[in-house]
Amino acid sequence: MQLCLQPSPRKKTGFTLIELLVVVAIIALLIAILLPSLGKAREKAKLTACLSNLRQLGLAAFMYQGENSSFFPAPGGTSHHDEDWLWWQSTYTDLTGPNSRINGRLVPYMGGNFVKKVYMCSSDPGVRIPTGSIAIPSPFSYTANCNVFVEIGDKVILPLRFSSIRSPSNKIELVEEDFNSIDDACWAPETYDASHNLNIIGVYHDKMSSNTSRADWGKGVANFVDGHSEMVLRVDAMTKRFYDPTQN
Repeated sequence: MQLCLQPSPRKKTGFTLIELLVVVAIIALLIAILLPSLGKAREKAKLTACLSNLRQLGLAAFMYQGENSSFFPAPGGTSHHDEDWLWWQSTYTDLTGPNSRINGRLVPYMGGNFVKKVYMCSSDPGVRIPTGSIAIPSPFSYTANCNVFVEIGDKVILPLRFSSIRSPSNKIELVEEDFNSIDDACWAPETYDASHNLNIIGVYHDKMSSNTSRADWGKGVANFVDGHSEMVLRVDAMTKRFYDPTQN
């Protein structure tokens, strides 16, 4: 007599609805915990790159001085001069358009070609709104301290020598200017106008700051005459001790 064995019923595998919801909730919680850290790490990387850009520009300015009797280059204003550290030719309705041309006296010391990523911070929105009404695409974030890159005496613009700057470790050479403020390649903090927020440094990397227009709010990046780059309080950048080369 042959016995027939009945197969045992299979156990069901897989998640129940409740178990699935628990897993989804745990994943969502982990994402919520990790996202701020990832955001901070990403912004930290952008800050590091921005400081590196400024150091490269500062080093190029130092090499320029080595070949020009220790003189600084001229600032990049609204009109073009051959010795401007940065200059462009365009209609100013689009600084990145096909008819634009951008160059400067530091370019030969940085490989010989204008490289946008060195002059542009990745946290910068890439536009300029100097009039407060129209967005103008722009290829640069950084501006030179007009008090260091030029000396004004008897209404004549004269180049400035490194040896004439007091306390070079405290004197700002280049800054990342706010996109609502920048309208040329020259930063003139002594002409700051609170009503228009002109000549004010950007605070893109300072996530503790929620206000981007007040001169006494937040930190921005700057390169100093002695070659180092760091974040500085915006209010410090607007004081003579940090921008005026005649101050100790």
